[in-house]
Amino acid sequence: MSRGLPIQRTAIVVGLQDHREADRIVRLLTPENGRITALARAARKSNRRFGGALDIGNRVEATLRPPRGSWWGIDSATLIDGRPHARKDIELITLLAYAAEVCGQLAREDHPEPKLFGLLDMTLSLIDAMSHAPSPLFRLGLEAKALTFAGVGPQLTRCVACGGALDDALALTHVGAHHRHCTDHGTPVTLDWLQAVEHARRTPLRESVDAEIPAGPRWPLAEAIEAHLGRSLRSRSVLATLSA
Repeated sequence: MSRGLPIQRTAIVVGLQDHREADRIVRLLTPENGRITALARAARKSNRRFGGALDIGNRVEATLRPPRGSWWGIDSATLIDGRPHARKDIELITLLAYAAEVCGQLAREDHPEPKLFGLLDMTLSLIDAMSHAPSPLFRLGLEAKALTFAGVGPQLTRCVACGGALDDALALTHVGAHHRHCTDHGTPVTLDWLQAVEHARRTPLRESVDAEIPAGPRWPLAEAIEAHLGRSLRSRSVLATLSA
């Protein structure tokens, strides 16, 4: 890739930040380059180059220039899919933003991430087709898949400590399931709950949209993501409020 020559990339917008008086810092997830941080000069003034393309969750065709320093440059962006139906519902648009943050933050910078890109694109398409908020298992399945594709998926089928088969006295930590007698910390979970989440991780996400889930904790996989990132997920608190 020649320095400075523009390239075309299909990308999903996963983050935005205003910069100076008229610029915008745009974070994109691409199959070929993973997470890209790009500077869109005059993006808050130029409808011709960007229009409404630069919004969280949008799939775009972007013209990019490889970085000379820390940031790429983005010359233009054409909207491919704006997920318009999801944007009419506050819980669905918040779930959309959460999915974009999870996959975008777990993706590596300037490293191919086709699995995380494909997961996010499919997730956003499913959310856009929904007429109501999905089962909690949908979000847990997304989190489990994203962690797995990032190479840090928790072990949910055997005890992380002793390697033994799981029973009904279990706890879940960031690295996976434990027998209660193998650890004195973690979130209490049942075997049924673990099996449901593991099934959601291994099957198409669309099968979890209306699936029932046994009683169990709501956010342990989000906490595992935050532990891996070393920071909180901004959209989690809003989503938690709406889905309480």
